[in-house]
Amino acid sequence: MSRYWLRFRRFVFHRILHADDTPHALALGVSVGTLVAILPFIGLQTIVAVSLAALLRANKAVCVPLVWITNPFTTVPIVGLCLAVGRFIMGSPAAIPPPEVLSGLVDPPPAASWFSLHFWYDLASQLMSLGVELWVGSFVVGGVLAAIAYPLTRWAVSVYRERHRKRILQRQLFRTRIPATARQTA
Repeated sequence: MSRYWLRFRRFVFHRILHADDTPHALALGVSVGTLVAILPFIGLQTIVAVSLAALLRANKAVCVPLVWITNPFTTVPIVGLCLAVGRFIMGSPAAIPPPEVLSGLVDPPPAASWFSLHFWYDLASQLMSLGVELWVGSFVVGGVLAAIAYPLTRWAVSVYRERHRKRILQRQLFRTRIPATARQTA
């Protein structure tokens, strides 16, 4: 688990906080990536996210890794949550998806079939058969997460950059105070 945390931390520090873009563009890229990751565009998420980021002038490099949150391992919990929220909002009788609806998604095929077009077609057709409730729930869950991600990311980027700028200025000030002869002997 610590290996994944280190990868996530490295991604945040090197890809988001040090990206050469405005805090608004970076936060908008994170927000777009979060929204599209939750929407049931299985197989098309990267294309949709990059297109939407380009349209909104958001950072495209930041939004792409976020859409990979939804993968064959995380699809079932995300779809289940979104379907339950959609059914609750739409007033459907069963707020929790019945087991037979998700039974095809729960038993994952061998990893080799993930690269076949037939697997993705079957998965997309199963998700589309869930209907409007899934889309409503996905928009609500994705919208809430994206609305939380934008101000949080913008604040984090601004605070980090200000601290980083102060640290650089302190180093420069420290270097100018030390005489040149002392720096050469050290």
